Amino acid sequence: MPGKPNQDNLDKSREFPTNVNDCHTLISELFARVAELEKQLSRRNRAIFGTKSAKVDSALLTGTGQAIHSQTTTELDAEKNRLNIVEDKKHGGGRSNPSATLVTRKLEHRLNADQLPCPSCAQPRATICFDVSHQIEFVRAIFECIQHVVFKYACNHCNGQVISAQKPYQPIDKGLPGPGLLAKIATDKFWLHLPLYRQEQVFKAMSLPIGRSSMCRWLKEVADILTPIVKRMSKLMLNSRVLQSDATTLPVIKKGLGKTHKGYIWVYRGDADYPYVFYDYSDTEHSIYPEKILKGYVGILQSDGTNKYNEIIKNGGTAANCWTHVHCYFEDAWKADPLPAEFPMGLIKSLFDIERLATTLSDAERLDLRQRLAKPKLELFKEWLTGMKSIEPPKTKLGEAISYTLNRWPALLVYSTTRTST
Repeated sequence: MPGKPNQDNLDKSREFPTNVNDCHTLISELFARVAELEKQLSRRNRAIFGTKSAKVDSALLTGTGQAIHSQTTTELDAEKNRLNIVEDKKHGGGRSNPSATLVTRKLEHRLNADQLPCPSCAQPRATICFDVSHQIEFVRAIFECIQHVVFKYACNHCNGQVISAQKPYQPIDKGLPGPGLLAKIATDKFWLHLPLYRQEQVFKAMSLPIGRSSMCRWLKEVADILTPIVKRMSKLMLNSRVLQSDATTLPVIKKGLGKTHKGYIWVYRGDADYPYVFYDYSDTEHSIYPEKILKGYVGILQSDGTNKYNEIIKNGGTAANCWTHVHCYFEDAWKADPLPAEFPMGLIKSLFDIERLATTLSDAERLDLRQRLAKPKLELFKEWLTGMKSIEPPKTKLGEAISYTLNRWPALLVYSTTRTST
């Protein structure tokens, strides 16, 4: 059968061990390879199908994990009482007041003249009060065709000196779309993640035939117009005391490749003083891309701990790593064997609870809270990690979580010593 490999040739091409020791070595290597592939598959499945946040409920914790989490809950209740913080009770459903930004149209409902007479004395009844209720209505979007009529003028005496009135500046010279339509297309695609082919269907349903090829050309024009603003944002962002960065993959259609190519989107987010979010695309995950964007940055750089940012840290930046990534490692360990992972799970959840309160405080109050409540738990956690590292096999999920955390420990502590939230 054409194209089918010959099994005899495959068997001859393999070199199998000829003694027991080599067989055992090969089997051990294969087991290790299978374990590594299973770990990669587990992380891939988590990224694609798993939840995007920590979902192991604290009520499921037992023993030391439950004890330290309960202790933290008591400490936080005392802090809320000291700060006079009253938590809003969340209720499902219910009615909320309409946004103040909505245009209000008042409809008054009165009795007809024949309904006003009193049934007892036949005298007309007078208004004594009224009730007000709100309703949110949707009014279909209206597309306008703006007809620009440009008048020209000439001198009747000289029969010359012709001059034309000026139209307002247009984002696309002699183009069909107005600035509002361009803003809608860009917003729907990049903020609401509505692909152009779906926008094309929406426009068609509204009797407005706009092809996706036209929208592609218009978005290119929009990108050119916004380029100076984006460049300015990327420069101002570097003034942040704390800056976050990460990269994520996305499939990209490359002409002539015949299949999708794995591209990368790098996101850079400034702090509250410079609240800019900057995106940069690259074909590979090479470190030259963040190095180009973050050149000269000497503040705190929060990342997932990848070595792609090593050059920025080497040249003056301060590395701060993410506790959510630590939690994911210990969550995997807890699912594999709950008992030994109870303590770190309870402690990490305690740190998260402290941060939920910290986000409502000022910078100075946040630092004080972290020093009083989080710092002792971090010291206790470091002691536990150091002791467990010497007895826990490194290839177990708990061993991997311990190694991952200890290798990034200085960067994981940065948040507890800074006045700015990371």
